Amino acid sequence: MERTEEQKIARAPITVILGGKEYEIVPLVIRDSREWRKKLLASMAPLPQLVKITMEKPEEVGSILNQILGVMPDDVVDLFFDYAKDLDRDEIEGIATDLELAQAFEEVVTIAFPLANSLPKAMKSISQ
Repeated sequence: MERTEEQKIARAPITVILGGKEYEIVPLVIRDSREWRKKLLASMAPLPQLVKITMEKPEEVGSILNQILGVMPDDVVDLFFDYAKDLDRDEIEGIATDLELAQAFEEVVTIAFPLANSLPKAMKSISQ
């Protein structure tokens, strides 16, 4: 769901659905959001290298797949709850599906990287 400018400015929480229930996540302040983005980028940094190794050394595909499909999803869950600190992780992990968490994580990334959306708009207005 697209958030209005007023919601963004007022730090209105986003609503996500986990286990069929609605939960609200309040955007982090700048300092905390900056640290969270660093964690996210550090977690995702190995991906390009893993893909390159897979292409160059097909014999290592098994260990690469284990990293991507086995370890990284847990990293994403950890990152989600690092951002959504007020949510009850134990409760949610007992009722939510991976797909729900993936969709909620996408929402968190959207509010954690607001410049990804506003920078193209700013560039467009400059070029007009």
